[in-house]
Amino acid sequence: MNQNFILELNNIFRNVFDDKSIEITPETSAKEIEAWNSMNHILLINEIEKYYNIEFELDELISINTVGDILQILQSKVNK
Repeated sequence: MNQNFILELNNIFRNVFDDKSIEITPETSAKEIEAWNSMNHILLINEIEKYYNIEFELDELISINTVGDILQILQSKVNK
């Protein structure tokens, strides 16, 4: 996994969830971040899309269970 993606996503997670203590890994899931509920999930996806200037497809959104899932999608969409 691209370490830059992890660092960038970590900052996005911290901002969306307003929690500077968040440290994500590819294995991090919504169960581990108390504020990661359905509404904040939408905000998170929106912020990721804006940051990387991409759009997630519906099937991609449905497949997201962990940060690793987000990373895989990003790697397929973003040239870094």
